[in-house]
Amino acid sequence: MKKLIILLVVCAIVLANNSGCKNKNAQSADSVKVSNVLTVDSFLVAPEKWAGKEVVIKGTVSHVCKHSGKKLFLFTADPEKTVKINAGGSFSTFDLKYEGSDIEITGTVIEDEKIDANALNEWEADIKKQVADKDQKVCNEENKAITGQTKDKSKVEETKTDDPYAEVKAFRKKLEESGKAYISIYAIDCKDLKEIKK
Repeated sequence: MKKLIILLVVCAIVLANNSGCKNKNAQSADSVKVSNVLTVDSFLVAPEKWAGKEVVIKGTVSHVCKHSGKKLFLFTADPEKTVKINAGGSFSTFDLKYEGSDIEITGTVIEDEKIDANALNEWEADIKKQVADKDQKVCNEENKAITGQTKDKSKVEETKTDDPYAEVKAFRKKLEESGKAYISIYAIDCKDLKEIKK
């Protein structure tokens, strides 16, 4: 009988220790999960390290695709630096109401696009077409064409515009520096979306 009581006491101590460890592990897992929430800026530092993994990322929605609703773009500090989020999970499309909202996305990081020299050449050709279509052609007093200027001949001043090829040039430089045949563009396939109330 004494041996049975001792055995029961030992079992109770072991069970108490195990359940205590489980609670500690559960707490530390929760705290790890919370600390692993990415921002757009932290994700963009090295998106390739997250490829194929599930992540939680939060940011502000800069744009929801109005045509299909199948993608949105998140930013944190700089609206020019965004991450594309593809609709998925319980979200077959994203509602336009999310534009300007702070949200948290859970999803899987995918290689969404590969940009190589051919893609950059096509992109540059598209820009050339767009620039040609937008050029305003007016004539000066000598009947010579003036492009990129105002239509009012009395106020002929060159308009200063940003370089429409800046992004293509930046990608060409990045491609050259990488030493690879292409640059990977990463996106996140959404599994869950949670709006963050302010």
